[in-house]
Amino acid sequence: MVETRIISGQEDLADAFALREAVFTKKQGFADPDSDSWDPVSTHLVLYVDGRPAATGRIYRDEAEAGTFHIGRLCVLKEFRGLHLGQQALEALEQEAVRQGARRLALGAQLYAIPFYEKS
Repeated sequence: MVETRIISGQEDLADAFALREAVFTKKQGFADPDSDSWDPVSTHLVLYVDGRPAATGRIYRDEAEAGTFHIGRLCVLKEFRGLHLGQQALEALEQEAVRQGARRLALGAQLYAIPFYEKS
């Protein structure tokens, strides 16, 4: 069973940060991406599969461009890939951005992930 949780601000972000560390830091070798200046003002999402954190992502409002929201830090743990959780997370983030007033979405992604976003 897949459960989606939307988290605003800094509350209950331990699972989101743990997922980001597992995917971006440990697997891909990036410097510590667990927190940046956007995290406190972002809306975060965590997908749980049978109670286990499996995927995460975030959105935040563009301060300079009214109606624009950014989607980023989207990742799925390796053992949960192939279950379309990335697609589910992306759709949930898009819906939440629209609910918050988004008229335009911008995406920050790694080059290898572009095909995923193009088909989404």
